Amino acid sequence: MTIPEEYKGREQTYLKHRVLSEYLDSWAHKWASIIRGRKSVRLWYVDCFAGPWQANDEALEDTSVAIGLNALKQAAETWSRQGFHIDLSAIFVEKDKKAFGRLESFLKKRAGPIDAKPLPGEFGDYVDNINRAIRNDPAFLFVDPTGWKGAGMRNIAPLAGVRGRDVLINVMFNHINRFKDDPRSFLREQMRDFFGLTESDVPPALTEEQLFSLYRKQLRQKGGVRFAADLIIPHPTHDRTWFRLVIGGHNKAVVDLFRHVEKRICGDEAGEVREQARSRGQLNLILGLSQSDPTYARLHDDGLRQASEDVLKTLTESSPQSFGELWPQILCERHITKAELGKEVWKLHTQGRLVIQNLVGKQRTPKDENLLVLPDQQ
Repeated sequence: MTIPEEYKGREQTYLKHRVLSEYLDSWAHKWASIIRGRKSVRLWYVDCFAGPWQANDEALEDTSVAIGLNALKQAAETWSRQGFHIDLSAIFVEKDKKAFGRLESFLKKRAGPIDAKPLPGEFGDYVDNINRAIRNDPAFLFVDPTGWKGAGMRNIAPLAGVRGRDVLINVMFNHINRFKDDPRSFLREQMRDFFGLTESDVPPALTEEQLFSLYRKQLRQKGGVRFAADLIIPHPTHDRTWFRLVIGGHNKAVVDLFRHVEKRICGDEAGEVREQARSRGQLNLILGLSQSDPTYARLHDDGLRQASEDVLKTLTESSPQSFGELWPQILCERHITKAELGKEVWKLHTQGRLVIQNLVGKQRTPKDENLLVLPDQQ
């Protein structure tokens, strides 16, 4: 693969947009398939900090604005060929006047069959308006601030807490890490707002993993979602985190899809993207020789090593438990797929460390309906 020219020097943004594109495309097709039998069907894309920012492509194809419109349009075209009509709507919020002018001009030329509405101003000022517009329709919310101001949990919660909505949040770890322990009162207040903390500050000296464990917890408890997971977008040329994308939703399929997208983009593509960023034009790139990204490989390998103990610990606390109840809990914490966890559960079964009940025929992997129980609790 070759990084598009407009992303040269912005490889971390390319990976972020690849995750957004892959997830949103699958999300739109899935919802279209679920609701295609209804008389009136509408899908929404809401870009809460639309920009466009740092776009190098004149057609703005390297922006979340274009990615959102493309995903909706492609899903509608797919189902239209099968005889089903889907209405499409999008909302784009942008406070910067210059960026908003560019956004408005782009939408006038490009929206096509999508009812796209640009809103000038602060995201937080439009939360109620957005809720009234979406009502009970399926919606995908993308929260991608340039820092953290305006993206507080109090603004995300009223939108994300409604069933049928997924939210993807770009937590700018590189920026937040610099200021999360800053004692200045205005920064402490901003951090409390971002994390949704009302009675205390962000605890001092948290590691990266502890910080995001806190954020996921707050997204579930204050943001009103049932499931929350994250992935790492690393710096293009250094082995450190640049972004962390956090997904929140109400159906366990959210976590399953997110981990598949993570494996495809962060596992299969990020290594080559970062290699190109580090060594453009060198022979190993011409030959296409690349390797998995070390950041994802570490998280993935750790997840596989810890999965078995996670399963046994969960069953010790609550047994029996169906595989369908168990796997979302673990995938929210571990960077592995449902199929990979299923293999680990089957190993525990063959070792006699747990029992998979109600197996059928030649079944060799757990299904959602299978009950898992510890041997001494049968």
